[in-house]
Amino acid sequence: MHDEFSGPLTAGRQVTYRPGGGRAGARLRCRQGVVAGGAVFDAYTDITWVPVRVEGRALDTEPEWVRAENIIEVRAGA
Repeated sequence: MHDEFSGPLTAGRQVTYRPGGGRAGARLRCRQGVVAGGAVFDAYTDITWVPVRVEGRALDTEPEWVRAENIIEVRAGA
């Protein structure tokens, strides 16, 4: 999970994350990508969502919305 030592979740940061919502039986393969915009907090569900463009996808591809709690590493952008 990200913390103050790995840096903020701002656009352009590279991240490693677990996709999906933690469904029972789901295979947990980590993915890498780049934060594509600002995080959004959903007060109704108490979840912070981060738009992430999956590594290797075109720049005009819609980002995936990833739960902030599923981000396990944050690195400086390219």
